[in-house]
Amino acid sequence: MEREADDMLREMILAGFTMDQFTFGSVLTAYGSLLSLGEGKQIHVYVIRTDHKDNVFVGSALVDMYPKCKSIKSGETIFERMTQKNVVSWTAMLVGYGQNGFNGEAVKIFFEMQRNGFEPDDFTLGSVISSCANLASLEEGAQFHCQALVSSLISFITVSNALITLYGKCGSMEDSYQLFVEMNTRDEVSWTALLTAYAYRAGIVEKGLQYFESMITEHGIIPIPDHYTCIIDLLCRAGRLEEARNFINKVPCHPDVVGWATLLSSCRVHGDMEIGKWAVDSLIELEPQNPTSYVLLSSLYAAKGKWNEVAQLRRGMRDQRVKKEPGIVGLNIKAKCMFSLPMTSQVHF
Repeated sequence: MEREADDMLREMILAGFTMDQFTFGSVLTAYGSLLSLGEGKQIHVYVIRTDHKDNVFVGSALVDMYPKCKSIKSGETIFERMTQKNVVSWTAMLVGYGQNGFNGEAVKIFFEMQRNGFEPDDFTLGSVISSCANLASLEEGAQFHCQALVSSLISFITVSNALITLYGKCGSMEDSYQLFVEMNTRDEVSWTALLTAYAYRAGIVEKGLQYFESMITEHGIIPIPDHYTCIIDLLCRAGRLEEARNFINKVPCHPDVVGWATLLSSCRVHGDMEIGKWAVDSLIELEPQNPTSYVLLSSLYAAKGKWNEVAQLRRGMRDQRVKKEPGIVGLNIKAKCMFSLPMTSQVHF
């Protein structure tokens, strides 16, 4: 759909049509979704030339587009220069901070928004609660929970899903489960949030597996890849690697990069060479130039004292021209998830 919007824009310009605030907003949203920073900047220039830079609708779309394209500073600059702001503008900046890992800034701008007299909608509140979840800030998250109750925004599925994730990440499983039970409507994200909460508490694996089964058999929800990744994570945190392998082999679609990296990381912790090799082969098949799989496998070899294999792996990386960033290896998945792993001091490339 976004690419179609891009094609339509080009046709409009060639046909001599004038762009208005709604056209600009739609196109900038499309470019943000496509992570097309270059094209977004071109539209920004056109916005300035056509004197739309002070339009709150267009300004909000620019604030939304730049952080999505990982240009958070540009988003901040536009936001600060806006002569008029509305709740959409504030929410765009808040979400932009969260998307780029600046969760503390997201919480700060929420309070600043309220000091300026703007009341959050369900999307704003859900976004700031998600940032609290990423910070594992239970105290602030609980305050937002109270605000959701007072404002009746708790009835929105976006807010409830964020709260389930918050309490799960902070270890308050009873609160997480109670919120889930009290929801009048649930979607795939609701189930993913609950399963993720159980994954964080590896000691209650059976409960998580039961809810996964219930989701399918009793509620008729077809699992999406995120659900499968949650179950892999759940089993791996409990050290049940053989069960994780069996689960992967029986589901209709194989894991994405996050799922395989989760399994490989757990194999490194538990010293399982066989399953670890299987996981790394699958990771390399998906992303041959991503160094994370090589580094994790080398750490696994090093822990077992298999230095010849470490050297061979290093040569393989050089032959494949795989480059490793020093210090931290990360997998950036769908612009929203970071799976970070500290390098061991034993293996050097």
